Amino acid sequence: MNRTFPVRLARVLAEVTGIHHDPARHYLLESRLSGLVERFNLDSLESLGILLEKTPADEGLWSHVYDAISTGETYFYRDQPGLDRFFSSLPPRSSIGTDPVRILSVGCSSGEEVYTLALMAMEAGRLEDFRLAGIDLSFGQIEKARAGVYGQRSVRRVPEDLLRRAFHQEGTHYRVRDRVRSVTRFSRGNILSVVSPLDSYEGILCRNVIIYFDDETRKKLINIFYRLVSPGGVLLTGTGELLPDGGAPFQIESRNGIVLYHKK
Repeated sequence: MNRTFPVRLARVLAEVTGIHHDPARHYLLESRLSGLVERFNLDSLESLGILLEKTPADEGLWSHVYDAISTGETYFYRDQPGLDRFFSSLPPRSSIGTDPVRILSVGCSSGEEVYTLALMAMEAGRLEDFRLAGIDLSFGQIEKARAGVYGQRSVRRVPEDLLRRAFHQEGTHYRVRDRVRSVTRFSRGNILSVVSPLDSYEGILCRNVIIYFDDETRKKLINIFYRLVSPGGVLLTGTGELLPDGGAPFQIESRNGIVLYHKK
């Protein structure tokens, strides 16, 4: 297979997903997509790019691409200091009336981040105060999130007592209990496609996602997030993931390497 990554394929991936892959890591992308070349009886990655140009982004072939390029490497309580800061910065339910506190996890993968927030709310005695949503490009990851079944590696940081209360053990796997799952919702989608949001959120997490976008796409994301976050709400990005122009019009708060963006 040609060692030069096809320009048309790189372009269509960037246009549809917003992700600009580092040329130095194109070999990883090539290894993940080469199986689709064989599966769809194509002769090259270049042919895959041409076919994707002709295929609507929500149709069959793209679903396989989203699954192939998804890293899916996550676990419960990942980067916990950031989650603790985020959780403590959320407005109390009393300040938003009787509505629940709404949280959105962007690039939620297989759901561990969303369920971690649910466990934190449960530990605080506030589970029913929250509605937690996750969105991801990958159909496969969203199905895993909805199923809520995880292996021992994923739950290794969950305290044993909480593991017993929040999960059913099924052999070597753990299924999230219905009470926890009832406050969560997962959907397949592209955050960059949001034009006129129907929902607003008191908090948005977008961690380990922004690093894959160029500055133009990051600026587009800021505008989308600013429309989605309710006044008084907060946005959390990953460690070292700074938004252009200081995240304006958000007000930035940086402490101990954790960056929060507040909407006043």
